[in-house]
Amino acid sequence: MKTINVRELRAAIPRLQEELAREQELVLLRNGKPIARITPALPMVEARSRLPSMKAFRATLPRMVLPSETLIREDRDRRGS
Repeated sequence: MKTINVRELRAAIPRLQEELAREQELVLLRNGKPIARITPALPMVEARSRLPSMKAFRATLPRMVLPSETLIREDRDRRGS
């Protein structure tokens, strides 16, 4: 992990991609104190493929026997609302 201050970062922007490929992580310093960590971004396809499908998740949930409005009405009637 390499540290870099704000002034160096401004100068390094053109070669930042090469620097990240070599170091894999940069820590941005301001007045000698870390303020940010810079890491290479994942391609969108790769990032999305790590997330499980919501459609697959919903398919695993049990089906409701009664509609939700019936359950809400029964709950309200039970509480006297």
